[in-house]
Amino acid sequence: MKFILRVYTGVAILLVIAACAAPKPRFRDESMLAREKVRVSGMETLFPLEAKDLYSTVNQGNAELAKGEISAADAYYGLALGKAGILDKLYRKELQRRDEEARIEIEKKRRAEAELKLQKQMEAEELAREAARIKLLEAEKTNGRRKADKIRQEKELLPVSRHTVKRGETFPQIAAQPEVYGDASLWPLIYKANRDQISNPAVLWPGQVLRIPRNADKNEINEARRFAAERALR
Repeated sequence: MKFILRVYTGVAILLVIAACAAPKPRFRDESMLAREKVRVSGMETLFPLEAKDLYSTVNQGNAELAKGEISAADAYYGLALGKAGILDKLYRKELQRRDEEARIEIEKKRRAEAELKLQKQMEAEELAREAARIKLLEAEKTNGRRKADKIRQEKELLPVSRHTVKRGETFPQIAAQPEVYGDASLWPLIYKANRDQISNPAVLWPGQVLRIPRNADKNEINEARRFAAERALR
């Protein structure tokens, strides 16, 4: 009985040793990790056909391993690692391409914004120049009108040498007119220059043409004012 027990124990030990010594595929664990990386990284979404091919290769390795074909299984696992490496390069290249596209898009957007800003600035400057031009034209028109008004006023206010009496006018009213003397107290100068047709300075007739003297000196002017103060007329 003890002998049989020893035999069983020895066989069990041999089986354990044989199991430990049985060859294993070298690339199985690495291929499994590579497959998981593809699954969780997003490679499967970007490259579905390549990912499917990789999964199929790993499964073929598992199938060979299940049949005990270690070398064949390891060949599939090694092939799967190669495909995983190629897929990783494709994935990285695609990410770089997308990053470059994003960078180019951002640059285009930045340039478009800069061009739009420049265009708006140019439009604003053009509007400012147009506003300044319109303002200048308006100023020139205003100055032109002022000059025309001044010339007209100057023409209207040119000293006259004769005056036609209007109905109701008196000597002081005539003398007070800007184009005559602009001073009502100087009416005696007009009266003195027209004594040949006027006897009473308080009486003027419409249509009478009066001479307006322009060469009175200081003494004559003072005398005229004194006379006007002594003989007030309206």
